[in-house]
Amino acid sequence: MRRLGVVLSALGMFYVLGELILHLQNKSLCYTQGCKVIMGLASNEFFILLIGLLLFFSLSLLFLTNPRKNVFPVIDAILVSSLAVEGYLMGIQSFALSQFCEFCLGVFLLIFLIAIIYIFSYRRFTTILGFISFIAVFLGTYLVSPPSLGSGLEHMAYTHYSKGKPSTTWYLFTKKDCLHCAEILSYCLHQYPDDLDLYVCSAEKCSLLLKTLGINTVPVLLIEGKARKEIIVGEKCIMERIRKKKPAFPELVPFGSAGDACTINQSCQ
Repeated sequence: MRRLGVVLSALGMFYVLGELILHLQNKSLCYTQGCKVIMGLASNEFFILLIGLLLFFSLSLLFLTNPRKNVFPVIDAILVSSLAVEGYLMGIQSFALSQFCEFCLGVFLLIFLIAIIYIFSYRRFTTILGFISFIAVFLGTYLVSPPSLGSGLEHMAYTHYSKGKPSTTWYLFTKKDCLHCAEILSYCLHQYPDDLDLYVCSAEKCSLLLKTLGINTVPVLLIEGKARKEIIVGEKCIMERIRKKKPAFPELVPFGSAGDACTINQSCQ
């Protein structure tokens, strides 16, 4: 059973090495959408793969030396920290992205099996702390993660209003104490004359998306058509757009400076 730990560590080393080599050629072992999303979010994919390679190489080397008590703490530290990191990666994929990277799942499975074999082969129950860390971090990402980025905005909306068969879909980002948001929503629901497909989303829950776009004020209207998307910020510009006028920008002021918008994470004055 101890030999199996060596085999799995070596397998992990070649598995990550293969991905690292392909990465240098702008290729990958994994071509699923989940892999593309995960790797696109990574700040430095090469560095992450290099760490994974060193991890499996170190485990292979330590297992091959027929570990004695003086190297057990090193193996314990590697496995406990690896399982904690995997808890974060699995949590992000499960709760924030709702998509899984098959390559990442393969790495997790190898680390999981190596840890199990190590515990029962060498009676090193200290590594159980790694599984506790995995569960704690995994659940922690559930408690603090933003709404799923892998889901559509439809799933993040708290209200959906539909009338007729419109050619576009509207997403209105609002906050509770924003009077400008209330004016826009009231007009859309009670006065807008044409067909409408409107999703109303909480700006606080979608703040990560809005901040990524450089937007920190509401109301925000996203109009999604077949060939184009429009983003309009501020009550005046939104009203001019939905009243069939051309989007008006009478004053070139940065987001948040106009008197018809509220900052997302502050009280609306």
